[in-house]
Amino acid sequence: MTSFDAADSPEVPEADRLEQEIAVDDDNSDEVEEVSSLEVNEADAAEQSRAVPVDEDYPRG
Repeated sequence: MTSFDAADSPEVPEADRLEQEIAVDDDNSDEVEEVSSLEVNEADAAEQSRAVPVDEDYPRG
């Protein structure tokens, strides 16, 4: 039995198909920079160093 892959369908626009092939975790933004202060909790420093993606659905202005 063969499996059907909708991404290979001719009805799927090429731009959409290419976007679906992009790996989810390509960036290394989760890497933690060295903490210079001895008073900072390691978990807190890691959490604060993470970049938060822009939420396009959040109203601004």
